[in-house]
Amino acid sequence: MSGKTEFKKLPTHSRPINYNLTLTPNLLDFTFKGQQVVTVEITEPTNSLVLNSAELEIETAKFNDAEAEISFNEPEETVKLSFNSALPVGRGQLSLSFSGALNSRMKGFYRTVYTDSSTGAEVRCAVTQFAPTDARRCLPCWDEPELKATFDVTMLVDTDLTALSNMPEQSRSDTSSGLVSVKFQQSPIMSTYLLAFAVGRFDYVEDYDSDNVRLRVYTPSGRREQGRFALDVARKTLPFYKDFFSVAYPLPKLDLVAVPDLAFGAMENWGLVTYRETALLVDTDNSSAATKERVALIVGHELAHQWFGNLVTMQWWTHLWLNEGFASWIQYLCVDQCYPEFDIWTRFVKSDLSRALVLDALDSSHPIEVPIGSPCEIDEIFDAISYCKGASVIRMLHEWLGQEAFRDGLSRYLDRHKYSNAQTEQLWKALEEASGQPVDFVMGTWTKQMGYPLISVSAKPADNDDGQQLELSISQERFQFGSNSSLAAWRVPIQVLTAEGVKINLLLTEKSAAVRVPKAAWVKLNPGFVGVYRTLYSEEMLSDLIAALQRGQLSQRDRFNLESDLFALFSAGRLSIVQLLQVVDACKVEQFYTVWADLLDNLAATIQVLVDQLGLSQQWRSFVCQLCEPAFQRCGGWDAQPGDGHDVALLRAALIRALGLAGHPSVVAEARARFSRHCSGECAIPADLRDSVYRTVLANGGGAEFEAALDLMDKTDLQEEKDRIQRSLGSSRDPQLRQRVLQLVVSGDKVRLQDSIYVLGSVSSASLESRRATWRFIKCNWAWFQEKLRGQILLSRLVQQVCNNFCSSEDAEDIETFFQANPLPSAERNIKQALENARLNARVLAREGCNLENFLAKFDA
Repeated sequence: MSGKTEFKKLPTHSRPINYNLTLTPNLLDFTFKGQQVVTVEITEPTNSLVLNSAELEIETAKFNDAEAEISFNEPEETVKLSFNSALPVGRGQLSLSFSGALNSRMKGFYRTVYTDSSTGAEVRCAVTQFAPTDARRCLPCWDEPELKATFDVTMLVDTDLTALSNMPEQSRSDTSSGLVSVKFQQSPIMSTYLLAFAVGRFDYVEDYDSDNVRLRVYTPSGRREQGRFALDVARKTLPFYKDFFSVAYPLPKLDLVAVPDLAFGAMENWGLVTYRETALLVDTDNSSAATKERVALIVGHELAHQWFGNLVTMQWWTHLWLNEGFASWIQYLCVDQCYPEFDIWTRFVKSDLSRALVLDALDSSHPIEVPIGSPCEIDEIFDAISYCKGASVIRMLHEWLGQEAFRDGLSRYLDRHKYSNAQTEQLWKALEEASGQPVDFVMGTWTKQMGYPLISVSAKPADNDDGQQLELSISQERFQFGSNSSLAAWRVPIQVLTAEGVKINLLLTEKSAAVRVPKAAWVKLNPGFVGVYRTLYSEEMLSDLIAALQRGQLSQRDRFNLESDLFALFSAGRLSIVQLLQVVDACKVEQFYTVWADLLDNLAATIQVLVDQLGLSQQWRSFVCQLCEPAFQRCGGWDAQPGDGHDVALLRAALIRALGLAGHPSVVAEARARFSRHCSGECAIPADLRDSVYRTVLANGGGAEFEAALDLMDKTDLQEEKDRIQRSLGSSRDPQLRQRVLQLVVSGDKVRLQDSIYVLGSVSSASLESRRATWRFIKCNWAWFQEKLRGQILLSRLVQQVCNNFCSSEDAEDIETFFQANPLPSAERNIKQALENARLNARVLAREGCNLENFLAKFDA
């Protein structure tokens, strides 16, 4: 981007070996003091040392006995220590004393508070978030992932507080100042972004895994029982990873800590993993099935990082996807092993693969592997490409190589690079050695270029055959929602499935190929939706597949794949809305949650945005009611039936929510009745249905329902329930109530800063009118958002939540003009994606608006 100074990494003439660090946090005035002695290796003579430091006061600095002159470079977040004579080659001791503030911005060493559920008192805590580049806000350090060191940490804290760090407590002693000195064991060699501390009042539950690793889940005071589910997940997960990687967990303990305020969902600090409360705590009476599933996945994700990211760390942020893509894949493998009833791989195709395919079809996407210079560029790649597409290509690679070769390759990679750093190519090399397959040759096309292929396929009787075989003509091009001008090509592992269950594999390395398959009633590419591509079938092949869908002959993931691909093809102008809605109608017979959830999300993101622009919301709601009601009746209505499993619970909630927001009379009436009994304490709404009931009542209610919801939010101490309610408030269609929700965000009374963008997103997603009102509110309060979210990933997430679903060039121009006047470099790509989406939606509306109006005319009230 223009106007940037060239970023330079820290000088290579010195590197840290060990940090001996003592910190004294003060939770009364939210400050801290620090002292450290860093063992430094000098590799060539130098008169200066350059470290990372930001928002710190350094009082003294000396190397051995030589005093340093201290000078800061605030834009580069560095401090230069200059000496009168050259520092000798070899090891020496750098002694520093410094101080800083426990900030409120959820980065570095920061403060957070919660309310004790038993006493109602405010409890103050101090916790850390050092990734990606914020260790420098707590201690002067070499804050780059390749500059690993060991850490000896001591915390001086009040006697009634718990102090935690990466390693177990080694000793504690009283001090003359009345504080207790807590010394921790030395850490293994690790990157600065993995160092962590937590200080406060916590309860915990404890267990040991099968290898006698001590496990604890720390919770706010009085809520220890809410940590038991996560503890069970961790107890099952660590041995699974040890066996899968053939490498034991290398630390003697693992703590999982629920943090009231956290910018990310969780952070994989080695041995001290931090989580938002909603990502860790489960209440047996008040948590939904969806929450248990989410907690299992996030715990599995962060614990995978203990090996893939912590034991072996990316060399630089360019290889971030090695950490995040891999953990995002293996979390599903782990949860599937530990909780098979979740059918979690079917959830993967919606939560990860589909998200990646949508984002990566934009011109403003990026490759999985993005060259990163300055740390200020990092936040933009914590997105669905690094996480979800990264996970999806690893899933495809795992399927291609097979489990045994894949595991062997991972074990080689981890053993070869443990306690060190690695690049993508080193993983490919290990997998090639284990499998004998050309992994780098194939995978380079998936990680180094953006986008993915559209595989076109047609069938005809094979020549010189007795009529028992079909010849498939297969070709590839880049799939894009906009223009298809790219000449990119991929090396694509393709699998073909016939109605009789015959599977044929091929590796497409050219633009086109032909393959023969046995003649069958239908032929489908990409069974199980493992390949990272869209499929465009010939008209005859598509007709056969739709018939198979209606007869129930396709697996759940294959039905999902067909439905998802057709919505994408519609958005790209390769399918008409009439053809698309015929397929939607065929999905009425669907019985599984994940397919329905994706169908409803696609209808909202692809069609409802057009409907809002056309002013046909009432007709659209009638269409949604007739679409969803048969499936709702098949679920047995509102109440769980004997034998209902996890999937049925999720499906029932999704259908009630869709029908309730569409104004289905009997669903709205029942939701109101249940809400009233819930608020009075007469009969609690089952946790699985609360979100659906809250949204239904607020969307179809007024001030009384709004006040009742606020009262419920005030009374609960479960953050999951607070989240449910505050995100439901945005469903209100009353302009005055909508404005009250927006004001809640900036008032700071009820909505935590970490949750603010999601509350705004809930308002924005309710309707076009709500979206525009939310955008106006953000523009009017931009100074507040910049002050509160400065330097955080939440600013780029704010753009994603609010700006993505507009449908006119006028709205796009308004967004573009605003950010030209108010530049936001950390969200530059997000802004481009929002503008591209708005203009693409406008093009789809121009192309299909009349057809959509004609279709919805039959649903006039």
